[in-house]
Amino acid sequence: MGLADFFTLEHFSIHSILYFIIMVNLFMNYFGQFDHAIDEKGENKGIFLIYSHYPIFIGLIMITVSMSFLVNPEAHHLFATSFFYAGIGLFQSAVLSNGRFNKSYLRYNKFFYGFQAGIFLVGLILSLLFSAYPTVVISIATLMTLAMEIHFTHFYMAQTKKFSTPNWELF
Repeated sequence: MGLADFFTLEHFSIHSILYFIIMVNLFMNYFGQFDHAIDEKGENKGIFLIYSHYPIFIGLIMITVSMSFLVNPEAHHLFATSFFYAGIGLFQSAVLSNGRFNKSYLRYNKFFYGFQAGIFLVGLILSLLFSAYPTVVISIATLMTLAMEIHFTHFYMAQTKKFSTPNWELF
């Protein structure tokens, strides 16, 4: 897939750092949903939880493949940007589709889904407008995934403080 090349001494750049931040944000979104928000004691439909990982894996593959295309001057930048965002969208929609299996106080409402979609659409539109500038596209995607993760974390912490006993031991 070529992603490992971004983390060698010869190719290390701002893109490497931004790509790493994007992947951390996506992982934290995934981890928050599947490790913390899902109600493990509920009557979950395990088959959906299992099969929802197919679009997650496909989305991650699309993201990592398009990362090398975004910075390739010979690649069609509009296609690379579209493919990159299709991967992020597929990943994020598959992760969020499992929200119906969350603990009752962590189930997403329409506003949550709408806000997540709004963040995604703003990032997509801005990136398509600036698709000829890979660093700008990658920066927008980094800010977009960061905003999505901040929104999820805020929702999770606020709901947990309100309806449960947090056991975070942050300090």
